[in-house]
Amino acid sequence: MNKGDRFAVEITDLSREGEGIGRIEGMAVFVPNAIPGDKLTVEVTEAKKSYARAKVAEILTPSTHRAASFCGYARDCGGCNLQNISYEGQLEIKKKWIIDALVRIGGLTEPLVHDMMPMETPFRFRNKAQFAVGRIGGDDKKTRGCNVGFNKGKSHEIINCERCMIQAEPAERIAGAVRNWVKATKVPIYDVKTGTGVLRNVTVKTAFGTGEVMVVLSATTRRLPQVELLKEEITTALEKLSVELNKAAISAGIANDEEDFGFYLESLIVNVNKTKGRGVHSKECVTLAGMPTIKDLLLGMEFEISALSFYQVNPIQTEKLYAKAAEYAALAGKETVLDLYCGVGTIGLVLAGRAAKVIGIETIKSAVLDANRNAVINGIVNAEYICGKAEEELPRLLEEGVSADVVILDPPRAGCDPALLDAVIAASPARIVYVSCDPATLARDIKVLSANGYQFVEAQPVDMFPHSGHVETVVLMSRVEK
Repeated sequence: MNKGDRFAVEITDLSREGEGIGRIEGMAVFVPNAIPGDKLTVEVTEAKKSYARAKVAEILTPSTHRAASFCGYARDCGGCNLQNISYEGQLEIKKKWIIDALVRIGGLTEPLVHDMMPMETPFRFRNKAQFAVGRIGGDDKKTRGCNVGFNKGKSHEIINCERCMIQAEPAERIAGAVRNWVKATKVPIYDVKTGTGVLRNVTVKTAFGTGEVMVVLSATTRRLPQVELLKEEITTALEKLSVELNKAAISAGIANDEEDFGFYLESLIVNVNKTKGRGVHSKECVTLAGMPTIKDLLLGMEFEISALSFYQVNPIQTEKLYAKAAEYAALAGKETVLDLYCGVGTIGLVLAGRAAKVIGIETIKSAVLDANRNAVINGIVNAEYICGKAEEELPRLLEEGVSADVVILDPPRAGCDPALLDAVIAASPARIVYVSCDPATLARDIKVLSANGYQFVEAQPVDMFPHSGHVETVVLMSRVEK
């Protein structure tokens, strides 16, 4: 096989990066813009010993799941890499990824994995947008304005994205406000190559339940020019958006003239990041205007969110995810629940009303402060949150005589620390509810738990990230009684 050779190939699988996978003479070939079910003529662009890469030369028979992209940035932005697949097709593929990982990595045989819980309307669902900021004109430091958007696929080039169908509308409008502010003030844009400049990126957090919005500017200094101008730009943009949304709701018959829901700027923060390179945030946050936190509503409860704390980005699907986690926990009111990697305490606080006690552990101090405040805000007195590494704090709790009836695991993409799994096994809870955002690390950790007295019961995938290769799954594991 050589570069330039052409072959007929059927695509049978999809990589997490959205590349179609087929086989040519037994060798795996990766084909961008191809999806399972496609029959293609492909042209080899790169040939290695164990695999090849190719491009689509001709679509002989399109997959029944092939769909038109809904975004004008589809071929450039590295975000929604599954949008050329019908939504039903995406759900099927993601379920297959989970099953494949549980079998291949987890060592399970025919694991019970339910169908994905879909979104009714899989657009405008993200309550957190993290925009990259780049200079217009490349290295010309005197050029006014900036690009605000997302990185081009497999590159550091920034696409100036003015409309993103998975982000909440306030994020789009605030990106425009930042562009206007940069153009007016000429604030220097950070250059990762030279380590010079000020503004690095912009994060927007939107509380769907309350309308409160937080804007976090990552910069190399805490002093930014004309902050009042930026505040005015953002406020005006959000007021205009709110008027438009209310008019649309009234026209659609889902609201009346007396109802008036709007988005407004509640928190403007600078995150001071002086490190060189592409790091997004540091630990230092300075409130420039408004409050240091925003509040959101979830499952009838109120949650306070700070600049650095973790909070699920799809609130609509989060309610489904947490409802399933509560079902798997099967609490009767007498249990002690350990909520590990707890973030701002959402899962544990949702379960607290059905448990005797909830103890949460989280490494980010601001998130722990948020969690404890959230307990107070919601009148919950049986929940306690500890700052530290779960793999270190859990053994200490066990030594102090704390028992665990149910353990909630909600780790980052890298999965659980091996020492934490050892501690969980030592705690010997009756049930483990594992919330995962990566099938491979989920399967790896399940293999460890399965070898140490626990059995996989079932998994419920929830589509938290439509149109992308990210997958969220909640799994129930139960202790094998001897």
